[in-house]
Amino acid sequence: MKLVIAPAAAETIRHLPPSIKRGVKQAIRAIAADPSCGEPLQRELAAYLKFKVRRFRIIYAVDRGQRTIRIIAVGPRQTIYEDIAEQLRGRS
Repeated sequence: MKLVIAPAAAETIRHLPPSIKRGVKQAIRAIAADPSCGEPLQRELAAYLKFKVRRFRIIYAVDRGQRTIRIIAVGPRQTIYEDIAEQLRGRS
């Protein structure tokens, strides 16, 4: 599958502390190898999956038809879900 990382997610990864950045990159490799390894989200985020890396979350979507994995966001657990939901509300 093709892996696409959203520009905002790539920017966040670039600014993470080295130890967290290593974990996130390792998690992205795991997601690329097995897209179903994440946990599905609920409610308005039901189209997405999450992968935990310490206190951070990687939010991604899998499009099996286009054979694409899209990393939507990377961020701390405290704010990531609200940030993603707000972005989705802004799109509609």
